[in-house]
Amino acid sequence: MPENLDTQLHIAVCDDETADLHQAMELTEGLMKAERVACSVTGYGDGNALLAAIRNGAKFHILLLDVMMDEMDGIGLAAALRKLGDSTAIVFISSNREMALRGYEVSAARYLAKPIDRLRLREALLYCYRTFCKKREILLPTGKGQRRIPLSDVLYAEAMGRATRLVLAHRTEEVSLKFSDLAALLPERQFALCHRSYLVNLDHIDYIRSRELELTTGEILPVSKYRLEDLQKQFIDYLSG
Repeated sequence: MPENLDTQLHIAVCDDETADLHQAMELTEGLMKAERVACSVTGYGDGNALLAAIRNGAKFHILLLDVMMDEMDGIGLAAALRKLGDSTAIVFISSNREMALRGYEVSAARYLAKPIDRLRLREALLYCYRTFCKKREILLPTGKGQRRIPLSDVLYAEAMGRATRLVLAHRTEEVSLKFSDLAALLPERQFALCHRSYLVNLDHIDYIRSRELELTTGEILPVSKYRLEDLQKQFIDYLSG
């Protein structure tokens, strides 16, 4: 699996049926946009073209592969990638339901039948994103040097002039980044602005009230009245998966 390509999710769709290719690309782009996951979606009309692109340095987080293609089919493409040591998340798409079992031979994450069901595609994409792609650690400049910090440990960040106070589960770090710069490094789906000076990890919210929120630690953070509605919606979307 390519690690830390950048802040954007890269997805490739491969299908030799033009209409099916465009439909899968449009659905994928729309679903990821709705989930607030920045992504690029690249289409390929046959397996050989995608394999050549990857051999030439193209990197993807998720591959959506049609199983039945004339030149190189999805199973053959996946097998070739696994031989190269590429463990990218693969979702197979096909009208042939009997091919689903062959996906286990190449460690496919999901199998979707044609025509693509929007909700099933959403589940498959989010499963791959959370299981294989979601950033779990971040490297930040602190007073003691660059430090690896698990995102699960971050409770919230607080603006402090040209620096940022990062409150973790068991300690506090002062990060030599502006608040806006730190916010740009954190996953938008998991972290939300509850106030112009506070960015909170949605994993650690216990209650949201009209002008404040309470963390699982019992700590209280202010909530701006201008951000309350968006915060509540983002929190519900996050919990609903």
